[in-house]
Amino acid sequence: MKKTFIILLACFGFSSVRSQVQDKLKVDVHPGVELFTIIQILANQFPKPNPSAYTKEAMAYFSPYKDHPAVKKVAGFGKVYTDLVELGWCMSGFPEIKIYTPEQTSWYDYYGKENVKEYINLCRDFFNETKFWDFFLQHSSRYKKWGDELKTKVDSAGLVQKLQGFYKYDADVRWWICIDPLNSWGSHAIMTKTLNPPFSDWIVYNTGFFKRDGDSLSDPVFEFRDFDNLVFHEGSHVYVNGLFDKYEKQIDELSYLFNKDDEGMKRNTIGNWRYCLDENIVRAVTATLYRQYRSERAYKKQLARELLSDFIYVEELESFIHEKYVQGKKYKTFAEFFPEILVFLKKKHPGK
Repeated sequence: MKKTFIILLACFGFSSVRSQVQDKLKVDVHPGVELFTIIQILANQFPKPNPSAYTKEAMAYFSPYKDHPAVKKVAGFGKVYTDLVELGWCMSGFPEIKIYTPEQTSWYDYYGKENVKEYINLCRDFFNETKFWDFFLQHSSRYKKWGDELKTKVDSAGLVQKLQGFYKYDADVRWWICIDPLNSWGSHAIMTKTLNPPFSDWIVYNTGFFKRDGDSLSDPVFEFRDFDNLVFHEGSHVYVNGLFDKYEKQIDELSYLFNKDDEGMKRNTIGNWRYCLDENIVRAVTATLYRQYRSERAYKKQLARELLSDFIYVEELESFIHEKYVQGKKYKTFAEFFPEILVFLKKKHPGK
């Protein structure tokens, strides 16, 4: 009887952890991103979508609206980047759309603040006038099917569990994978903190359908690609944020280590020591997790990539974290270990 109870308890515990992880992961088509994608396609400001039954249906439905003011507006922007569709995150409350106007975004630098604001409002008009929501609802069961299939693949890799297992404490971080069935060009992370602050506790990753020789009679299939880097890297930022606040004084004392004149720091717009150290530690943790869970080649490529980007402390930090924390038994959590990183840097690189 006791043995049975222990087995049931273990099963319940595993089920509970899995449920918690699933609650932190959402995979679906975001209506705002889909709306902006369709408008850019109509304006010839987006790569041609790969063939699929969905592509065929979407183009048949929306092609009659290629002269809509929203389409003409983005067509007049000149060079338009594919990830402009992230502006769809400025919308919420579908189908009664509410628009959040960001205080600042790089898109204002490219196209002007008033132009971007006008464009977002015109996209809402497009949504209403084309009955976009009717189209979206008609395909909702297929969106769910596609999302569930990808979520199963992500869950099977146990990436969220691996991240939690590294830090050994919980953090309020959730992931939202936006599957973009008309996106044939790639994947990228979306920073919701500035686009729409109510969604800032979600780490958002947008990914498309990449089969160029797809069948126009078949549905798209979404690949599990580079999501581990997003979970390990962006998730780590959430875990260490509080630690940077707690040890602010000790971190500031190391500011002489900031390699601010390096090209990589300028290219990545890293303008202060705290930001620099944050990135170096997070990238070192990511490399450590690559060492544990990916191939040796992937691990070495990750380290080389960081050095080429002038994150000059990643290699030594990764080695220290792996040896003293991952392999060591002294520290119960990463939070307990964290101040040792600062001591290590001070000893290795003493100030003048």
